[in-house]
Amino acid sequence: MYWSGDRGSGGRAVVPSAEDARAMYGDGAADLRIAAREENVRWSSDDAIAVGQKTALPRPLVDALIREYGREEALAFGAAINAPGPVTCRANGALARGGADEVAAMLAREGIRTEKTKYGLAAPLAFVLPDGPPKNGGIFGCDVWRRGYFEVMDEGSQCIANAVGAREGERILDACAGNGGKTLAMAANMNGHGEICAFDIDKRRLLHLKANAARARVDALVTTTESLDELASESFDAILVDAPCSSVGALRRTPSLRHSYDDPRELAKVQAEILDGVARLLKPGGRLVYATCSVLSIENQDVAEAFERKHDDFAPWPFEDSVLTSPAVELRSHERLFLPHVHGTDGFFIARFVRRTAD
Repeated sequence: MYWSGDRGSGGRAVVPSAEDARAMYGDGAADLRIAAREENVRWSSDDAIAVGQKTALPRPLVDALIREYGREEALAFGAAINAPGPVTCRANGALARGGADEVAAMLAREGIRTEKTKYGLAAPLAFVLPDGPPKNGGIFGCDVWRRGYFEVMDEGSQCIANAVGAREGERILDACAGNGGKTLAMAANMNGHGEICAFDIDKRRLLHLKANAARARVDALVTTTESLDELASESFDAILVDAPCSSVGALRRTPSLRHSYDDPRELAKVQAEILDGVARLLKPGGRLVYATCSVLSIENQDVAEAFERKHDDFAPWPFEDSVLTSPAVELRSHERLFLPHVHGTDGFFIARFVRRTAD
């Protein structure tokens, strides 16, 4: 028997104490503790099976990870998603003009510690609650949150919103808005002027978005639409497609998804259809950002490349800076990949495009 690691062990084996083992297994406890030591476990000689044994990931996902990243990095990814992710937050720049430092000071007055994020990615408003959610009432019981001064939002997710480059006075479409985390982040960058039109096929999530926008005091900028088909062509300055995906990059947030995630091949078709559908809505010179919380190329680079081949009126929109990622992955200048075992974020992919002008 192999004693799997607890959530804070980084995926390594944790041998129970002698007292715990004796209480559970009686006279066989000593033998059990010896057998449970990691050095005594006999892993399969088959790489894919062994990675699955060590990470508790299903075989199809293990095969995909090994194929794209190699055995050792697949193990590192598995260890990272078997540990709980940090409670990362975003200061609401629409209210907290002093950014993360201002919100940190407000939270300190409630007895809540904060820290800067470890990797310092392109998310200047990000901070971490190192002690986890507040003990009395959690995040939602926190007065600073109720007053709209911060949101819980992974650092990688913040980088997606920032990749759009929302500007004052623009009209922006959030085509797969969900509960609106990225909608609110973009709205906070618009200095109170402009519009973010949000769409999601789940209308209940749009109701949550409206409530969150009111709390964050950006509701004057946020509108919703019942259908993308009703929107006029060439009417948006920027579009974000945070597409539905397998969520493989966010498994540490919802561990049960590892056994129920959708087929990435079918999801890639949906992702391509969404991109094709919104392309007409962008003004010439406008910006299109495609993102997923997957780490699989079939949902990421492959979808982005297929879009470029089909739409010659769109050109790559390179990032101004570079972020190191897996050595196994070759990214182009307009693509970015965040990985739990490399950046400490959930897993995210971003690709950016600009629609060519007539001249």
